[in-house]
Amino acid sequence: VGWQWLVQLARQHDVVLVTHAFFRSHLEAALVEAQVVAEVHYFQAPDLGVHPHRQLNSRVYYIWWQWRVRALVKRLLAARRFDLIHHLTWGTLRFPCLLGGLGVPLVMGPLGGGEAAPLRLFDGLPFKARAFDYLRSASLLWVRLDPLATWGPRRAALVLCKSAESLRALPRSVQARAVVTPEIGSPEVDLSQRQEAAAANKGQRRFRLLFAGRLLGWKGVALALGATSRLVRDGLDVQLDIAGDGPLRGYLAEQIVRHRLQDRVRLLGAIPRAELLALYGRADIFVFPSLHDSSGNVVLEALSRGLPVVCLDLGGPAQYVDSSCGVVIGTQGLSRDALEAKLAGALAALVQDPLRVASLSRAAAAHARRG
Repeated sequence: VGWQWLVQLARQHDVVLVTHAFFRSHLEAALVEAQVVAEVHYFQAPDLGVHPHRQLNSRVYYIWWQWRVRALVKRLLAARRFDLIHHLTWGTLRFPCLLGGLGVPLVMGPLGGGEAAPLRLFDGLPFKARAFDYLRSASLLWVRLDPLATWGPRRAALVLCKSAESLRALPRSVQARAVVTPEIGSPEVDLSQRQEAAAANKGQRRFRLLFAGRLLGWKGVALALGATSRLVRDGLDVQLDIAGDGPLRGYLAEQIVRHRLQDRVRLLGAIPRAELLALYGRADIFVFPSLHDSSGNVVLEALSRGLPVVCLDLGGPAQYVDSSCGVVIGTQGLSRDALEAKLAGALAALVQDPLRVASLSRAAAAHARRG
């Protein structure tokens, strides 16, 4: 996402990028290949003995890095004139941006993290998965009052939000300066391999579903598994590939055995990116029934590869998907069991209508480019 923002902005503006020093080797080669002209400053705050890989996933280190990088930004501002500062990642309203109040308009986002799903949709999941989201929902009440998290938005000239829910989670005084806009993270993709694979598999009966993401309760992977079980019980020849790892893996493995789905569901674990891209090319439908993703970049990635998407009307994924390239499942008033049945019904309709799936696939990549 950060890369795509850099590429698109640098086409029309003079961009100075400040990022973590860990990305130097990746960025320098990519900038040359993409012929992007941008001045880059690589900054690494004192690491306190923590390995860079752990730093990049540490919320504590992120705040520390923010605090220390402020001095570098002030030096850049003193040396030349800038029209604005854009704080891009991490894209969450729960953590601070410390680049406000420097005499230059601040733009933040797109920010997410304000999304929540009805707690009834977590019924049946392991206790830890349910407890996490119960606590998370309660914590959203604190976001508007957290002085550290709201320090940046209160000083921002513009706040970009990934979803309407995240906009509403901001302090009321900030909402007037906030707009909903999706992230950009999808490059144009050569779909010739997908077309060749489709031709090679013509006449193959088994319909392939794909889920990709962390195996967490709120990601909806259990819903995808339950819907697949219903499809199999109804006599439809489908296969579900689950790419990703996480704390729900043991629970999913138990459910696969319980419902006798060993030959219909594959738990692939964390796989190399090249392998995931190949899975996009072989799948018929991307199933992503996440309950509160802010954006769902994996949805945009799937669409960009000509893969139709089935998602819920919760959070960010529904902003990327419409009837031309997939199906958005309404959740209003539904129990978890009813939602699973509705998801299975939507998938069954697609399994039994290959012409519609082909039409959705043709439109998916063009839709991703428009987004």
